[in-house]
Amino acid sequence: MTIGSSLRTAGLAARAAAIAGLALALGACSQSSELFVGGPTAPAGAPPQVAAGAEPSRSDLEKATEYWGKEHAKLPRDANAALNYARNLKALDRKREALGVLQSSYLYNAQNREFLSEFGRLALEEGHAPMAQQLLERADDPANPDWRVLSARGVVLAKQGQYKAAIPHFERARGLAPEQASIMSNLALAYTMDGQAAKAEPMLRQANASQTSDPRVRQNLALVLRLQGKGDEATRVSMGTDQPTLVPAPPVSVAARPQPEPSPAFVTSTSLPVRTASVRKATSAAPASADPDALIRAAIEADVAREQTRSRAIATSSAPQR
Repeated sequence: MTIGSSLRTAGLAARAAAIAGLALALGACSQSSELFVGGPTAPAGAPPQVAAGAEPSRSDLEKATEYWGKEHAKLPRDANAALNYARNLKALDRKREALGVLQSSYLYNAQNREFLSEFGRLALEEGHAPMAQQLLERADDPANPDWRVLSARGVVLAKQGQYKAAIPHFERARGLAPEQASIMSNLALAYTMDGQAAKAEPMLRQANASQTSDPRVRQNLALVLRLQGKGDEATRVSMGTDQPTLVPAPPVSVAARPQPEPSPAFVTSTSLPVRTASVRKATSAAPASADPDALIRAAIEADVAREQTRSRAIATSSAPQR
């Protein structure tokens, strides 16, 4: 082996090791205004609306969840009831239940872009990437783009190794919400995985200095610096002894300025919940052009079958032995 090829091999190994630690960001947390409904148009008995910027207590969340659960039981086809119930369940960290609520109401709201957006982003968080991809494609409205949908579409593609295809979605999302650190970080990681670490570095510096930044953005910046042979600076960044400088974003009018979401959730491909074999088979076997309704129905049926199998196993193991 020549010296040149040895160096290239070592460089590829270092790049692979560093990339293994990169963390994709999902800026998909719900705003408090999505959790409660109040005011003169609120349904009778609805929980009060939390003031903008206020953090709802667990007691408030539980009351709202109970209320919307009853509303959803009365009106299982109603998108508003299903969305509010799912969002409150998600806020209580009961994401699997929230996903079940949206699955049960999907066929009645398959053309509702807000419903598709919530369902798709939650499916992505729970590790159902193929299903999320179908939902988010249908939720994306070119006439009224939503940066959360665009960012999530990018994450879906990136998690499937389609980094070059993910970049335009992240770029569009960044244009709509230039202050979102999660978008800048994801875009930078997509460029890094596409072999453009030098282009990713200034984006991660800006994301690291943003008020909406997460500690893992610093980790990503350090890794990208190491990929470029800047070991000393990477060490300073990872230890927090650097002083990052914010690169000014394009000016945005106050009326059009997007509101940052609280605590963007960062996930890695290894920290996602492991899907069951039945769900994986139902979602990954279908081609990308498959009918979305059929794909989602198959995933729902697989979940139901798995739960039935698990219930039977529990019942058998707990039955008294003769």
